[in-house]
Amino acid sequence: MAEIKKYFPIVTYTVLLYLGASNLDIVLNFMSKILSVFMPLIIGIGIAFILNLLLNRFENNVFKKRKIFKNNKWIQNHLRMVSIFLTYLVTLLIFAVIIIFVFPQVAESAKTLIDKLPEYSDKIAKYATKLYEDIGLNDEIMNQVFASSKDFFIGLSSFTAETLLKVVGVTIGITSGAFVVLMGIIFSIYILGSKEKLIGIISKLNRAFLPEKTANYLSNLMNNVNNIFSKFVGGQITEAFILGTLCFIGLLIFKIPYAPLVSVLIAVTSLIPFVGAFIGTIPAILIIVMESPSKAIFFVIFIVILQQLEGNIIYPKVVGDAIGIDGFWVFFAITVGGGLFGVLGMLLGVPLMALLYTVVRSEVNDRLIANKK
Repeated sequence: MAEIKKYFPIVTYTVLLYLGASNLDIVLNFMSKILSVFMPLIIGIGIAFILNLLLNRFENNVFKKRKIFKNNKWIQNHLRMVSIFLTYLVTLLIFAVIIIFVFPQVAESAKTLIDKLPEYSDKIAKYATKLYEDIGLNDEIMNQVFASSKDFFIGLSSFTAETLLKVVGVTIGITSGAFVVLMGIIFSIYILGSKEKLIGIISKLNRAFLPEKTANYLSNLMNNVNNIFSKFVGGQITEAFILGTLCFIGLLIFKIPYAPLVSVLIAVTSLIPFVGAFIGTIPAILIIVMESPSKAIFFVIFIVILQQLEGNIIYPKVVGDAIGIDGFWVFFAITVGGGLFGVLGMLLGVPLMALLYTVVRSEVNDRLIANKK
């Protein structure tokens, strides 16, 4: 009887694993339906996690420290409600500014770039012809060059068309999913309003149904997850905004073309730690060089200086040691995450690696201490 009890869980898990692998399509379809049902809650948790950073600043750095608010009984009695209202108001204002001022500029830059693609194609063809005459290349090499150029611009035009169709498709998808997002926002308000109560419920469930050692381990793990991801997400968003703003100002001052489009590209890609802005620099150079090769060279010099400023002053001040891992592990996380899950893997790979590094280091240190005893 004891032997049956010992091996029963193993046999059960093996059978379930076999059944799941044999009916993988059914399992994936079922998981997809479950995910779609809980998607508003998942979105709400994500929104609440990000906005909680701003909420904490209002509560702890504004209303609890400044005398003008600290001595106001009504604000102190309705602290959470006021903080949530201001958090969503500021977020709404940020999106309004982006939609009203930033988005039209970026769209105009993108439209100008697309309209000028045929002109850029002619410029490259004329330059290639001049190069052919000056250097005296044979016809076979030039035919290969022109064929490659033709294929490139055909591919670029196809890519542009496909991209526009995808944008339309995404727009339709966003419209159809507006209700899900709205529900997610409502969930996020409830989560932020009663976050301490929800955390308390989860903590009680954790300690009620799991052994003490496992419960303590999971509690410490979730604390690490919250600390690492909060610092990382808040720091990266702030750093990307600062870098994109400085890039836009610099490009306007030096009259480099496509300033809005390039600045947004640099800001978005800089969300990836260390290498993000360099990733965004490559397509930015290709965009600028078609309009003005000399301005492209100047842009490279400018972005290198800006990267030094960002790496030595902005990033340490804003993000600090939130990641807590060496450069090798950062590149490893970006490479593996990008290879497995694309852009999302590159964004989340670094904090996940930092979390894994923290957990493994703690476990190793605990085992070394135990072995000495």
